[in-house]
Amino acid sequence: MYEYTDRRDRSLADRVNAAAERRPDRGTEQDKAAATALLADILQAAAKHGITLDTFDWVADLPGNCYAAVVSPPRAQAAQWATAS
Repeated sequence: MYEYTDRRDRSLADRVNAAAERRPDRGTEQDKAAATALLADILQAAAKHGITLDTFDWVADLPGNCYAAVVSPPRAQAAQWATAS
């Protein structure tokens, strides 16, 4: 996985961990790893358009949104359905 850092030299894992700390449901290490991988994938696609994590920071909490998506009930249900089939 490509290693991105922000302008303060924080890694993607640092950013996701900080987002997890702000939530009442802190999730698992597996959730944090999944959110970090999702964030890296999004940033890899965005880089093709000249967009960086610092750019996203101006408009959204992308690390926090990735973490929220991973721990959201709809995703948990989708994962449960995928393993049941």
